[in-house]
Amino acid sequence: MAKSQRRRIYKLTNAVERVESDIRAILSKRQTTRYFEGIILMYSLIENILKWLVFLKILWGKSDHTLPVRETESLKQFCNQQDFYSALNLASVTGLVPYPLFRKVDRIRKERNDVIHQCYLFTHRRNDRVLRAKLEKLVSIADDIFVILDNLVMETGADDSYDIFKVKRGKQMLL
Repeated sequence: MAKSQRRRIYKLTNAVERVESDIRAILSKRQTTRYFEGIILMYSLIENILKWLVFLKILWGKSDHTLPVRETESLKQFCNQQDFYSALNLASVTGLVPYPLFRKVDRIRKERNDVIHQCYLFTHRRNDRVLRAKLEKLVSIADDIFVILDNLVMETGADDSYDIFKVKRGKQMLL
């Protein structure tokens, strides 16, 4: 693999661990100036992990036969084109996300839209206690989603050696 290609591809698990480490550091060191950054990062992580979970669940459902590369690529493209709302609903209808978690994630999805689209009006953007509580709530929800991820990886037998865990930097969530 060419050097430039190596820099643009990394493993999903490494990216998740890096985000987790950053968020835990922000919270443990009480880096109040980074709370808002952490919130935005967690919204993005949750949305993208949902897309990846849907991709893996559908792929696993088709594992009774070898998928042509074109079909796998089409499935990746389909999952990457989903927005937060669609990815969450697909995760629900495929049985990945139980209804109580669906409701929690749906609430933060709506909240995310308000926070991002009205950032300059966000009345709590300088209130460290409110931002910290919001970030902690997102971490808790992400932890619930990671339990689903771990269970699906164990069910499918997939691990870091599979190409489905590779992610392109600056591109879509799935390679």
